[in-house]
Amino acid sequence: MVFSSTIFLFVYLPITLIGYYLIDSRFKNIFLLIASLLFYAWGEPKFVFVMIFSIFINYLFGLLVVQREAKTYQRMVLFLMVLFNLSLFFVFKYLNFTIENINRFSPNLLPQTNIALPIGISFFTFQAMSYVFDVQRGRGSVQKNPFNVALYIALFPQLIAGPIVRYETVAKEIKERKVTVEDFAYGIKRFIIGLFKKSVFANSLAIIADKAFTNCETMELSVLLAWLGIISYALQVYFDFSGYSDMAIGLGRMFGFHFDENFNYPYISKTVAEFWQRWHISLGSWFRDYMFFPISTSKWSTSIGKKAKMLWGRRAGKVIPGVISMAIVWFCTGIWHGASWTYIIWGCYYGFLLILSFIFQPEIAKLSKKLGFITEKRYFAIVQGVRTLLLVLIADVFFRAPNMHMATQYLQSMFSLCGNKLVNEFSVFLFQDNLILLVLASLAATPIFKYINLKLETFRLFSYMIYVFLFILSISYIINTKYNPFIYFNF
Repeated sequence: MVFSSTIFLFVYLPITLIGYYLIDSRFKNIFLLIASLLFYAWGEPKFVFVMIFSIFINYLFGLLVVQREAKTYQRMVLFLMVLFNLSLFFVFKYLNFTIENINRFSPNLLPQTNIALPIGISFFTFQAMSYVFDVQRGRGSVQKNPFNVALYIALFPQLIAGPIVRYETVAKEIKERKVTVEDFAYGIKRFIIGLFKKSVFANSLAIIADKAFTNCETMELSVLLAWLGIISYALQVYFDFSGYSDMAIGLGRMFGFHFDENFNYPYISKTVAEFWQRWHISLGSWFRDYMFFPISTSKWSTSIGKKAKMLWGRRAGKVIPGVISMAIVWFCTGIWHGASWTYIIWGCYYGFLLILSFIFQPEIAKLSKKLGFITEKRYFAIVQGVRTLLLVLIADVFFRAPNMHMATQYLQSMFSLCGNKLVNEFSVFLFQDNLILLVLASLAATPIFKYINLKLETFRLFSYMIYVFLFILSISYIINTKYNPFIYFNF
């Protein structure tokens, strides 16, 4: 079941909301847990037991990790917890991929399992690990009631496509929460914005992107169509995922939960580092707090830093541990997104760019100071933004392409390196036919409409009419099209 479906909008959500507010407060968590399990079982009836098993084992790890305060004991529990979750993750998400690559070197050495991928396993596994990590760090009390742990991990608004909600964020609200009229109204408005992003922008842009990548397979991809396709895909994936996050945040508010923001207009970023501070914020903060910091401050990393300092100087002692930590984190970020070499290359690509920025940051700062008469100009910020967008679009090719061959072929087509035409009749028609959509989507990816909306909030009746119009328009798109993919369901 997806949020942008008629069964969810007109059956599941109304029944769940009515039931939640009619039931006694003592049973609200149980009711919401049952509703969340039914939501997941709607599309994945057999895999709901995988999720329940994961929840139960991580509940036990949460109890175990606070049994003793000895660091050695807690580290052992955390090690076993990570091992369990990554093993579950590997079996369902990467075992087929691993066997496929082994068989390339030794054909038919291992039989393929063909294990299906449970929807949202990347998200609920990371939330389960967050629970144990945060309990161990004292950033949320351990839950003696297993149903409360299950509610945190399985809560339907963020269950299958995020955002990744940290346990410390909602630990108190799991036990006690209150919904105000203002919160509920905000939740409705936020949900409508997300629904509009997904059903109108993302689904419409997906058609353009699919046509471009389909033409790549038939070797009829012009330069114009290649750029049109990848720009459409970049906007599609933004509206798809930010739209889902908006809907999740809105639904959370309706039930009394306050989820953190997951997107902050990433396409206005001046650097790649800033882009990742604005894009999929919950994933970036998860890797930063639970992987980057522990690795970079570990005894192993400290030892490497000391050796580097002795051999190459003080700066090397600081830089090298950070570089190693970033390389590991971004390799894992690529793997997290999917069992494909294109995702691994995508992660390594971003890791390489961010490592370069990290290494040369002092030199860049010095150069910027010298060239202050240029860097302080407004046009320089535009140049930086265009450069960053270009780097992001190149990364998106690997994110969208089904294999490395098509990714390299598509990149060649973008820069006319494979003898393809600059334009053809089809690309001109597609561009002209979707020009208004592309302009509106591009503007909507900036804070312009948010600023206008804030101004209109003073005219409440007019503001409400706009939300009603957006909802009706979204529903009309949902009813009139069967094409309704969610990109991040794959993860």
